Amino acid sequence: MKSAEITATEGLTVLLAMNDVTVGHAFASILEANDLQAATADCYADALALAGCDVVVAEFGGPAGALDGLELVERIRAAGLDPYIVLVGVDPSHDDYRRAVRLGVHDLLERPLLPEQLVAAVEAATGVTGELVGDNLVQGDGEKASLELILAAHPRAGEAAARDLISWAVRCDITPAARARIGSAVAELIENSVEAGATTIEVEATMNARELEVEIRDDGPGFDTAAVLAEAANGSDTGLGRAQSLCEEMQIASELGAGTAIRVRFGVSVLEFDEPHRIDLSDLDFLAPGTSKELLATLQEDPDAPVVLSPALAVVAGRLLVGPDPRRTLQAALWS
Repeated sequence: MKSAEITATEGLTVLLAMNDVTVGHAFASILEANDLQAATADCYADALALAGCDVVVAEFGGPAGALDGLELVERIRAAGLDPYIVLVGVDPSHDDYRRAVRLGVHDLLERPLLPEQLVAAVEAATGVTGELVGDNLVQGDGEKASLELILAAHPRAGEAAARDLISWAVRCDITPAARARIGSAVAELIENSVEAGATTIEVEATMNARELEVEIRDDGPGFDTAAVLAEAANGSDTGLGRAQSLCEEMQIASELGAGTAIRVRFGVSVLEFDEPHRIDLSDLDFLAPGTSKELLATLQEDPDAPVVLSPALAVVAGRLLVGPDPRRTLQAALWS
């Protein structure tokens, strides 16, 4: 499908901005075979003309002078547009990841990739973009920043919501170590909701000068809080246990057949620079649940394993290895 052929539709519309026209048409064929409407563009003007679609899949890291996905995203954001963004490239660098996080990119795929990876990344837009209910940043001393999201449950909802929350935390100048803990814990809790069978998940975050509170509510089947928290107190083998390891306080209210509400509190430090653009984004911001499990298994088997971590994620790994405080977990059980 050519760039001018995107029309109004109830399904997702996808713009493919690729340097290689052959790759663009191949991706379009894959998406159209899965009932997704796709158009291709190989220059900035054509891409920007179609950037109002639901999803933009763009290539980065191409030859000098070619259409660059990160540059395209900057132009899309400057135009006031907010599509779901997926970047595709070969061997992305740390600088690529930093720019992608700062620009609010939702997913970054490495080539070569399987057709199902492309389709899953695009279809995630239906489940994780959700509805941004509110996004307010701190305006002055004593005022609070807040973020509200409504998400459709999806296998990748946890990671995507964590990225959205971290992007907001970056704008609030929260330090990398705190962002890493927040994103990792929220990803765990949302994955729990998805796996439990919830269909809708609400996330509400509120921050003042010294702490951030996140409440996650779902419409899932609920559970016996005392039994689940007793299991979580045994260590970082469960999602709740890992989340408990990363926060200062967790409160859970759940009832069988009536959904679950989890409130977590994080102590945070705020970056203070003369120039806001100097915020350090050299760290990966959070561990996906699967990565947390693999990292714990590796370090528990061999504490001297040659694992290289950013300073922020080293804090997360240390807290995961120590595990949750049984006293705080039992207090949460009593509160529940």
